[in-house]
Parts: sequence; C-alpha cells; structure tokens
Amino acid sequence: MKSISRRRLYTVLAMWLIVAPAVGPGQVSPCAGADAGEATAVLIHRRFPTHQELSSGPWRLQLLPGCQQFTFTMYGCPGNVEELKQLVAVMQQRGLGNGFDPGPTAKASSRPLFEYLATVGWPQICYPGYADMQVKEGRCRLSDEDEEALRILDRAGVYSAIQLGEWGYYFHNLAPVESFWRTVYGPEFEAYKHLMKPPGLKGYDTRPATRQECYDTLRDYFLTRNRFMRGRNISVTGHSHYEAYAAEWGARVVGLELGENIAFSQSKIAFARGASRQWQRPWSVQVSPWFAGSCTTAGPLRREGNYARGLDAGHSLSFYKRMWLHGWFAGAAMVTPENSIGIFFDSPHAPWKLTPHGEKAVEVFAFMRAHDRGVPYTPVALVLDHLAGYNAYQGRPWGILEKTPGDQETYDLLEQQLFPGADHIHVKPDPSNPEASYLRPTPHGEMFDVLLSTAPADVLSSYPAILLVGDVRFEPDLVGRLLAAVKAGSQLLLHERHARALGSDLTRLKGSGHVEVLAPWINPATGRAAAVSNDRLARLAAQHLPVAVGGDPVQYQVNRTARSWVIELIHNGGVSKKPDRAAIVDPQQIARITLTPRFPLRSATEWQSGRIFPADLPLTIEIPPGRTMFVELVPQSAKEPPP
Repeated sequence: MKSISRRRLYTVLAMWLIVAPAVGPGQVSPCAGADAGEATAVLIHRRFPTHQELSSGPWRLQLLPGCQQFTFTMYGCPGNVEELKQLVAVMQQRGLGNGFDPGPTAKASSRPLFEYLATVGWPQICYPGYADMQVKEGRCRLSDEDEEALRILDRAGVYSAIQLGEWGYYFHNLAPVESFWRTVYGPEFEAYKHLMKPPGLKGYDTRPATRQECYDTLRDYFLTRNRFMRGRNISVTGHSHYEAYAAEWGARVVGLELGENIAFSQSKIAFARGASRQWQRPWSVQVSPWFAGSCTTAGPLRREGNYARGLDAGHSLSFYKRMWLHGWFAGAAMVTPENSIGIFFDSPHAPWKLTPHGEKAVEVFAFMRAHDRGVPYTPVALVLDHLAGYNAYQGRPWGILEKTPGDQETYDLLEQQLFPGADHIHVKPDPSNPEASYLRPTPHGEMFDVLLSTAPADVLSSYPAILLVGDVRFEPDLVGRLLAAVKAGSQLLLHERHARALGSDLTRLKGSGHVEVLAPWINPATGRAAAVSNDRLARLAAQHLPVAVGGDPVQYQVNRTARSWVIELIHNGGVSKKPDRAAIVDPQQIARITLTPRFPLRSATEWQSGRIFPADLPLTIEIPPGRTMFVELVPQSAKEPPP
C-alpha cells in the first residue's frame, strides 16, 4: 500500500464522513448536516490536531522578541523618572500591564527614562517624536544620539521598537491634503510642501497602471521610512489591509489599530494572524477610544467643542473588554488600550487612582495571565495573489485601481459572508447603535487566516483546507507549493477561473490529492457571483472545527491547548452605543447557544465563572449582552493534569 501521512489519512477519513451516502441501521447520514452528523464525527476525533502539532509548526505563537509572555501595555508614560517609577510601581502592584506602547519618545533626551526602564525589563514601543513620522522624506529620522539611547534597552535585552502608525491611511488619504501638511509643518510648510502628493492620485506621484507598480511604490515608501528609523519600525495599520505586506517588508511587529472609526476588524485580524504565520513575526492590536470625533477619557461625560469626552464618551467599556480579550485569544503578542494613561486613572499623576475602566483592565489582564490561551485553530487558509493589494476601506485594490470581478468576490467573501455587517464605511451603520459593526457574529466561526500566494509550502501544508480567492497568477513556483500541500493532505478549493488558468496543472494537482473546483453560486444577499457558497463554508466548518455551535448568532473562535479545546463565545448584541452617549444595555438580550463537541467529551468548564457543565449534549449556554465566555472542552483522551 502506498504510504500516506497520518494527517492526510485523517483528512481522507473526514472527507469520507462528509460525503459517504451509506449508513447502517440506526445511524444518521453525516450528509444530513452538522448537527445530525455529530454521532458519527466523534468516531474520528484524532483527525483534529494536537497542541504539539500546532505549536511546533508555523502556527506557533509569536511573542515579542525576548518576551516569555503576552504583553498588555500602558499607552503613555510620564516624562520624568520619579513619576515613571511611581506609575511602574502601581502597574506592578495592581497588575495593570507589563509594557509601554508608547513609552518614552525615541530620542536622546529620553536616555534617563530608558536607563530606568532597562531595569524593569518591560518591552517598549516608542513614538519617534516627529509630527511628520509618516512623511516619506520628512524630518523624522533616527540620529546616532537617538539610537545610542535606544541601545541602552538593547544591551539590557529589553525589546524596543518605533511605531510607524496608520501609514496606509496617510499614504492614500493625507499625503495630498494641504491642511494636514500645514498642521504638521506650521511655519515651515513652504520648505516641505514639495513633498506633498498631487490630488486625485491616492498618494502616488502618477497614476499607476498595474498592481506591480502599486506594490513597488508602497514597498519603496515603507522601506524608506524603515531605513530612516534604522530598521526599528513596527507597522500599525487601521484604514487599510496591508498587514501582509508590512510583514514581508520587514516590520518588527505587524500591528493593527482597531476601534476608532475603523471598519473590518475581524478580516484585519485574519490578515494579521496569517501574516504572522507566513513570515513568523508577532502581531499586535491597538484599541482606539476615538469614535466619530468623540473620545473616552477620564471624568464625567461632557462636551468639549463639538464632541464628547469622559468615561462614557467614545466606545463602550463592554466593547473594550471584548476587543482586549479577543485580541489576546486570537493570538496577538501585544494588546494596547490606546490613551489608557488618560482613561485608567482619574488623573495621570499620583495617587494614580484607578477609574472603573482601569479596574476592568486589571481584571482582564489577571484573567489573561491565569489562563493558557493555546493556539488559535484556523483550519482554512484564504490565499490571495501576492499583488492583490486588498484595501476594503478605499474600495479599490491598492487604493486606486479598478476592481475586477475577482476583487469583488474577495470583498464579498470577507465582509459579506465571513464577517457580515462589518463595513460601516461604504454601508451606513445602524444610527441607533453605530458601534454594532465593529465586532460581528461569525456564521462559520473565526476559522480563517489570509495568506498571500508567496506562502512557503510548509505554511500552506499546515492548513487542512486552502481556498484560493480572487485573481491568482499561477506561476510555476506557486503550482509546486500547492502540489506539496495537497500531497501532504490539504484540501484545495478553487474557482472555475482558477481551473481554467491552471490548464494541465489542474490534472497534476487532482492526481496528487483532494482538489475541488467549486460550483458557481450567486449570493442572494449581494446578487453577485461568490468565491464560495455559504453551504460549502458551513460544510468546511462541520468538517474541520472540533465543535458545532448552534442557536443565536454569536462570534466564536476555537483554540487548542495542551489538554483541551477552548471556545471563545462573544455576544456582541444587547449593548447600544453612540459616540457621545453612555452605553445602553438591554438585559433581556441574552444569547442562547448550544455546543456539540465532535469528539468524546470528558468535561466542560466555563473559565470566568468556573461553572462545570453537565455531561449531557449538546451543552446549553446563556451569554448576557456584551459579554465574552470561554468554555474549555476536555476530551476523554486528554491526560490528567499533574497533582
């Protein structure tokens, strides 16, 4: 018998269970749907990977370099050493974090602060100290004296980096705006106005004709900024989906800004986590309190000019907690609550009294430290062409090119099928609850990563299913890596146009493993041809996720720990929030869901409450509005923990 890898054997068995038409007496056909097929699925629980398999390959969690644990940062710090010592002492005593983002400015004048922080050992993300930090050829450059100050941290083994923030938005939106430049340069505007980009070209000097031109221009921009900061940049993107490119171009950390007015939170996480796995770099989440001009700050709700300030302004505390926890559970190396020094304390000075938001942050970070989050299990890789340039905010590839049908299918898949309702840029948000679009229920779970078509064979092969999305160029090297993946047991799903473009290579792929050319499907929600049908997505979830989720719509994700599966359940409903009003919670909006493990279950425990569920299946769970629950599912095969 021809040898076959264990993972491929399990994949073949799983596929047989999905498609086999014959059933014995008293059995239910697994083709009847996810719920009906549970009794059969438990027979092959070994098709799900172990923690060792996930944590030793490309999916291993990437922490900040030199760090042994997840980092929860304070945003901002005092400018003198004595006050900084006070703040660090409070953070240590209360458990309010273990890093700064940003910490001191990346300038020689911060040397005394760096000397103290080197003794603390916490990672430091710095702002460069220039208002034009995003301008390609601007003043913002790290000097010899500045770098020597940062080397104090280097010599102490303390991780540090310099943020290049919201560079995608700057490039496409701010580079040609004179008012921005006048604000940045003030009286020096005339000396720098030649660096402005022409209007109507989305940051380009001339209108690009190809994706390669766009790619080359953005790459040159990013590499120039990183070179001026001597290779110390981390990337933070908000209104763009350029996370994969930042990783490819050498960003120390692939950062996301979420919250604020930024849409597409969950697809951006899928891009960042995929980039982390493709390029083996850590990723991070910065949660912004800005919301349509209003912003969360300490103090009572109040008007300052046209906008609101105070603890009840900006986003809701419920949203912050859900986003902090989800960033952690989704695999981020670092979560930064933006403006936390101005939110977590009544005043950013002694006696450093905590606000309700600060107390909640203490609670959340204690929970994070008390639990092993495991490895996010995202069995489906969405593979986009290397030059796709997906940018949902701009609504055009690379911010400027006309969309093709393949580009539209990519958008529809991510923002209409996987995370429906996430687009409040091109679709008007719910006026009664504009915060509702920031985190969305997931019809198929958060089981997807986004990769570029340059992903190595070992990365592609680590995903049980690979879905090609959009317009893909099938160069010989890509075909070879796809061949390696299907030979290793990955399912390959592709569109009819991909099959046509592959030509005779399609026959080679089909002869090497499971390859499926998807049937055409018109999405009734959009009236457009889709990359994949909702039914096929549901069957992927039924085949590859170790637990079925039923009942009311919620957001969910599954992680693998050393002895269990843990499912994160987020009920985003029942909390209404406008930027300038306090949140309104409807206690009647309870999500009632069921969990049906697809393996023999020993025990089920909710982490936060400690509740132990009865062994009856399915498990029934009620989630209050705006809350997150984590349910640990321990298989019968799990080893008992040491006494």
